Amino acid sequence: MNTLILASAPECEYDYVRQLARWADYIVCADGGVRHAAACGIRPDLVIGDFDSGTRPDDTEVIALRPEKDDSDLMCCTKEAIRRGADAIAYACASGGRIDHFLCNLSLLEYLHGCGVRGVLCDSRNRVTFHPGGTRRYRADAAYRYVGIIPLDAQLTGVTLCGLKYPLTDATVSRAHIITISNEAAAPEYTVTIGEGRALVIESNG
Repeated sequence: MNTLILASAPECEYDYVRQLARWADYIVCADGGVRHAAACGIRPDLVIGDFDSGTRPDDTEVIALRPEKDDSDLMCCTKEAIRRGADAIAYACASGGRIDHFLCNLSLLEYLHGCGVRGVLCDSRNRVTFHPGGTRRYRADAAYRYVGIIPLDAQLTGVTLCGLKYPLTDATVSRAHIITISNEAAAPEYTVTIGEGRALVIESNG
């Protein structure tokens, strides 16, 4: 089941959200994400939160949380979506605002991988996925011209990039000195191979 989860970070560009809504079979709002759904004319199937950032809706299914909790609202949405059968989750309205929230939201992509669920975090300019190591194939997309690989571990070894403007072969990339940003697709399909280490692959449109 394709699931869209709307977070509550600041957002004012909604075209990409509407596109994701058409892709989704099921839509969940994390607390204040309901205001983004309303701005897009989207009716969520489920709203989860402690409602510390907005009014609790009364026209859809709601799971109310206590404000004092270990998991973020977005993590609670993620766990419930998986429980209900999500096998692919896209996050939107999740990248603006507080940096601690944004970094926490990015970490959910690794959590999804551990659960066997495909995940992507999107905003109007970026598409982010988790790379667990090994070889991953990507289709070149004119809407996302640039490709960046951001190490999550202290270093990535055995990094090989094929089909990109700036290739690498069996390179080591450290988190303290990243040389794998602002690349571009040079073929209809490109591959990112990581011998050891984990990374985020970020496709951007400028």
